[in-house]
Amino acid sequence: MFRDLNFYYRRLPEPPPPPKRRLTAREEKVMVWLVCINLVILLVAPVGGATVIHAAVSMISP
Repeated sequence: MFRDLNFYYRRLPEPPPPPKRRLTAREEKVMVWLVCINLVILLVAPVGGATVIHAAVSMISP
């Protein structure tokens, strides 16, 4: 005998998501240093760029 289920089937439970990885203490320290260095560069680079441009313009103009 044939039983028509209209394509109904029992779903298998989804596997649990993998646990989120935490940074180690050393990795956190490196990350903080990288952020600090990038912030310093963010503040210093425009000043240095402006100085180079100012020097180039002063060499060109009489």
